[in-house]
Amino acid sequence: KIKEAGESPSRRILINFIYGLNFLFLMVRILYGVAGEGFGHAVRSRVLIEQLNKKNKIKIVTSGKGHSYLKKLFDVEEIDYFRLIYRNNKISILLTLLNNLIKFPIIIVKSLKISKIIQDFRPNIIITDFEPLVAYFAFFKKIPLISVDNQHVLTKGHHKDVARAHYFDALITNFVIRSFIIKPHKHFINSFFDCKLKDKDSILVKPLLREEIINAHTSNKGHILVYQTSKSNKKLIKELQKINKKFIVYGFPRSKKIGNITFKNISEKGFLKDLSSCSGVITNAGSTLMSEALFLKKPILSLPVKRQFEQILNAIYLEKLGYGMFARQTKKEIIEEFIRNIPKFRNKLKNYKKYDNNKTIRKISDALKPLN
Repeated sequence: KIKEAGESPSRRILINFIYGLNFLFLMVRILYGVAGEGFGHAVRSRVLIEQLNKKNKIKIVTSGKGHSYLKKLFDVEEIDYFRLIYRNNKISILLTLLNNLIKFPIIIVKSLKISKIIQDFRPNIIITDFEPLVAYFAFFKKIPLISVDNQHVLTKGHHKDVARAHYFDALITNFVIRSFIIKPHKHFINSFFDCKLKDKDSILVKPLLREEIINAHTSNKGHILVYQTSKSNKKLIKELQKINKKFIVYGFPRSKKIGNITFKNISEKGFLKDLSSCSGVITNAGSTLMSEALFLKKPILSLPVKRQFEQILNAIYLEKLGYGMFARQTKKEIIEEFIRNIPKFRNKLKNYKKYDNNKTIRKISDALKPLN
């Protein structure tokens, strides 16, 4: 009805009155951007959105797998995104650049949807979980921006010795992170490991976890859960077939059993069931799944995507803490070594302290108030 009134003075008075009421009751209008590469960003964002949505009004934009996951739970606008191209469990820098250069005009045109959303929704604050387009709109339209992700543990944490050993990969990843998210007012960095941070505007917090994980009943049915970000690591499947162990594999678009391997399509309920009942996990080094597995005290064999230093960093700290292994190559012998050492890793994980999301949610909520 307000829109039907056109740009009349009465419409402007009514809009100002409504926004005045929002301010009076401390309701924050939040535009929330979620990266669509993989499920990790969406799974983590869901936790924060559910909590913030109780007292604030939120509009969500995302893409790719993030959109397919969040659209089942919220009213979500789909946008386009910059894709990573994988070959043999490695990011192909050349193909990734070419693909995104070709798609760049389409991404820009589709991103204009964000401008329209900002015009109609009038957010007080923008939150990004490594979604770059909303971050750029926040910068150019001078809207306060808060970053909630795990990637900035690389740029905001002190890891000089580690970065020196992986100089090229660290340099590229550092450049991408800094290019994607520019000048947020606050960084809330989800991390399962501790490190010193470089500035006071960065806050290290415990990883946000789904209630299904926090309340999960764990068991050990003997299988190894395998999850891969992309289906490009075909060598892993060949190596698993050589081992006398049951593996349940997610991340390959199929649903069938081949020998000792059961392939399953992504299902949140089924995945959580298999995760909570496994004896160990083989995965890349995505922060969300690693955090969930460690919370459930499941040892991890990490096969980081090559050239993705953020994953390499997670794998290094995983091994340093004694919670699992960092595998630089996909080999039968390495997988068997991990399986033999599962009891040792599980014993170390007894010291991993469980927690809830309350402290992290409170810190982020408190950060919204002065920016509103």
